[in-house]
Amino acid sequence: MIVPIILSGGSGSRLWPLSRETYPKQFLPLVDQYTMLQSTALRIAGLADVTAPLVVCNEEHRFMVAEQLRAVGVQPAAVILEPVGRNTAPAVAVAALHAQNQGADPILLILPADHVIADVEGFRAAVRRVAPHAEAGRLITFGIIPTAPETGYGYIEIAENATPVANPGGRSLFRVASFREKPKPEDAAKYIASGRFLWNSGMFFWRLSSFQNEFGKANPVMAETLEDLTDALMAEDQARAAKIFDALPNISIDYALMEKATHVMVVPGNFIWDDVGAWDALYRTFPTDNKGNIRVGDPVLIDCTDSIIYNAPGQKKMAVGVAGLKDMVVVVNDDAVLVIPKDRAQDVRKIVIALRDRGATQL
Repeated sequence: MIVPIILSGGSGSRLWPLSRETYPKQFLPLVDQYTMLQSTALRIAGLADVTAPLVVCNEEHRFMVAEQLRAVGVQPAAVILEPVGRNTAPAVAVAALHAQNQGADPILLILPADHVIADVEGFRAAVRRVAPHAEAGRLITFGIIPTAPETGYGYIEIAENATPVANPGGRSLFRVASFREKPKPEDAAKYIASGRFLWNSGMFFWRLSSFQNEFGKANPVMAETLEDLTDALMAEDQARAAKIFDALPNISIDYALMEKATHVMVVPGNFIWDDVGAWDALYRTFPTDNKGNIRVGDPVLIDCTDSIIYNAPGQKKMAVGVAGLKDMVVVVNDDAVLVIPKDRAQDVRKIVIALRDRGATQL
């Protein structure tokens, strides 16, 4: 039995001003009629032997999660609330403890809610292929075969001269040598040239007992604390849960577990994937005009090339016109405007931090 765990606690700050703290990107229909949360839930609904998902989100978004999933006919097994954001390690660990109620030692499929996967059947096929290895006790992570030296993604290094584990579907699992943070451009180029690096998708697959065993060895104090937290959440003692959660470290599952664990394997995903982490990512999901521009909301473009012009309110509410732009991003929302060179799309986060320091309310 596979228990999906959907992580829906991100803020999506690099997609400001469209993505906001109260309405982050996973709740937006950025690519089609479905929000990314809805698409994630529908993607796993087509897998066999899958339970209703466990969804982890913060208190502010609990009703939004329930409403959006109800709209596509998905009833979560539980919505687990984070009193405060503490990155993916606490979120995954708490959800794993909840999963104990789903059956004897289920397999957990960990999925962020803010990914775009165009090839849904390719994703499901990858899950089916590696399921026997998760059952056998290995910790599986999904790596994405890179198409460019992206600096906005983390990377997974395949062990040099590693012997792949044969896969029932003919594709291989590889032993992981290391996890690398978002690299500088020159390092990303070296990674791609070596042929031994994959993009880190942040999706994982493992048996509950394997996770608990490895997590307990990697972070024994944190593992014990999380058991206390789960007891508080199950007892609906929100004050105690908030106090415990607030004391937890802000740490990703990569740092807390994957970099320290044994039996970590990566499967190269042969499906189209994107986390739409910044505005320049729209080039991987949206069509362009004959001059390389992406237009949303019917803006007027004159002599523009290779630029993204995103008019969120639409031309009936907000008239937007630009001229002479090259390699630029312009995003217009009801109460905020972003103008930034396309190759500096990652710096939107810096803008958000500066606006927060000023006390801006449009965040």
